[in-house]
Amino acid sequence: MLATLAALALSGCGMFGGGDLKEGGTTLYPCPAVGVLNETDHVTLLSGSGTDLTDIVAKAEIGKVVSRCEYDTEESTITVDIAFDGIAELGPAASARALTLKTFVAVTRRFNAFDKKQVYEVPVVFEPGQRQVRFVKTVDGTVLPYGGRADGSIYQILVGFQLTPEQLEYNRRVAYSPIR
Repeated sequence: MLATLAALALSGCGMFGGGDLKEGGTTLYPCPAVGVLNETDHVTLLSGSGTDLTDIVAKAEIGKVVSRCEYDTEESTITVDIAFDGIAELGPAASARALTLKTFVAVTRRFNAFDKKQVYEVPVVFEPGQRQVRFVKTVDGTVLPYGGRADGSIYQILVGFQLTPEQLEYNRRVAYSPIR
C-alpha cells in the first residue's frame, strides 16, 4: 500500500499545481491542488460519553496526500487519483483490535463551496501486541470537467476524517499531540 502512495508521489501531471508546463513539445496541465481540511486531520474515538484520557478508544491522524491526474481533451475531463496515508493508535479504553475510520474526499472549485463529497470507510486491524498501525487509502477515478480557460488549477481536493459534531468540537477544544 505504501508503494501505491510512493508511486503516486513520483508520477502525475503537474502533481503539485502550477502553470502549464512544456515537456518535449507536449503541454502538461496542472492537477488540482490536494490537501487535508483543517481540523479534520485527526480524530479521537471515545468510549461512551467520556472525555477523559482514559476514555480514548483510539486516535488516528492523516499524514501525506498525493495525487496524479490525466486529461481527456476529447471529453474535456480530468481524471484524478488520490492517495493518503495515516496512522492509528489504540487507547486505554480499546476493547477490540479492529476499527473502521470514516474519511472523506471533497472537491471544491476556487472560491466556491464543495462541488462533491464522498465518505469512505478505512478498516484498521491491530495485530496482537500492536498499539499502532499505518494505513493508506486510495481513491481512483474522480472525474472533473474542464473547458475554456479552466483547467485543473480551478479545483482543490480535500481529504479528512468524517467527524461528528462532537468529534469536531473535541478537536477544537482539546490540544492535539501527534501520534508520529
